[in-house]
Amino acid sequence: MTYQRAVLPPRTDLRTRRKRVAAKAAVHAEDLYERLKSRMLVEVTPPGDDPFYRRPDKLEAFRPGEVLESRPVQVRGVRRVIEADAWHVKFRSTDGEGAASWGVATVIIPRRPFVGPVRPLLSYQCAIDALGAPADPSYTLRRGDQLELPFIALALRRGWAVVTTDFNGPQHAFGAYPLVARSVLDGIRAAISFKPAGFDAATPIGLWGYSGGALATLFAVELQAAYAPELHLVGAAGGGAGVDITSSPQMFEDGNLLSGIPFGAVIGISRGFRDVDLHSVLTPQGQAMVAAAAEMTMEQLVASFAFVRWSDYLTVPSVSEIPGMRAAFEHGRLGGATPMIPLHLYHAVHDKYPAIADVDKLVEKYRHEGVDVTYHRFPVGGHMTAVFTGMPGSLRFLSERFAAP
Repeated sequence: MTYQRAVLPPRTDLRTRRKRVAAKAAVHAEDLYERLKSRMLVEVTPPGDDPFYRRPDKLEAFRPGEVLESRPVQVRGVRRVIEADAWHVKFRSTDGEGAASWGVATVIIPRRPFVGPVRPLLSYQCAIDALGAPADPSYTLRRGDQLELPFIALALRRGWAVVTTDFNGPQHAFGAYPLVARSVLDGIRAAISFKPAGFDAATPIGLWGYSGGALATLFAVELQAAYAPELHLVGAAGGGAGVDITSSPQMFEDGNLLSGIPFGAVIGISRGFRDVDLHSVLTPQGQAMVAAAAEMTMEQLVASFAFVRWSDYLTVPSVSEIPGMRAAFEHGRLGGATPMIPLHLYHAVHDKYPAIADVDKLVEKYRHEGVDVTYHRFPVGGHMTAVFTGMPGSLRFLSERFAAP
């Protein structure tokens, strides 16, 4: 498998030697990581060369969630094949503007029996903070480099079936949450109706995700009543979720080691909302930077765009002044609808982005609206530690919800 790095334009924005050295080291480290992966992992046809990922014809003739095509696949951790039956399921969906779209979900059924009356289905949302298909779980699970496979494996060991969807859609619209929510719900619909999996209308369905995966989870459960009320959702767990991007505008200007993630999010949002006109306000250097980022994974965004400040690449003062961006940010705020199922939320007190104060307010709002919310605030650690400290409680919550009559 040959690895080719995207060509980056010169970083004229790095004004100190320390930042130039650190940014160069990040690029070299990520390059080494990608080259090592290409030698360790099995060779799988990239989505761009795989006919399965091509846009289907006459999408409008199908219902949201209807299965269009399927194929058996193998799920791997590095080179080891996971003992489960798995399929790719292509389905019809709806984009953030209401037009017909499509997506791909991976359905995984453990070979061990489930001890209980009905095998439950977990919709697990991997964090897809990326702009290209190489980061989608339908590809990473086959290739063997899906970082969240251990969490999926925990569900499989309990006998739960799992569906995980490439929820950013065919345009890889990272951060465009109206589209993301529909993708998640239509991926669940497709899994439930996929006959080889053996589900039916009585199958209890839970959702789980962390960080970007928690955002996909929570936007989906907020939309469920209006978009997919027939789904038998019984509970959702999520941690480290942002609530309102406008409450932390400084993330676009902080210029830290993780600045590539908000850099990528602005590009992704511009793909998911037709009224966002990012390219009209990019400087020539900004155009080159955005072009280089076009298909990057999260790791590549972080390594390639450390210390980025969006204002250095715009002809307007800030991200919020990009045409159409304020309205897009409004659509990216949680709390716009009331979830109809119990929730289990968790967050690190010292998490800076997203800030826990926003999560506190969201929990208060949900509870005021009658939502059954369990909420854990972890006083020790930050965003990355809560991934693990929140795991036992999430599994316990989901187990209880699946067992509820």
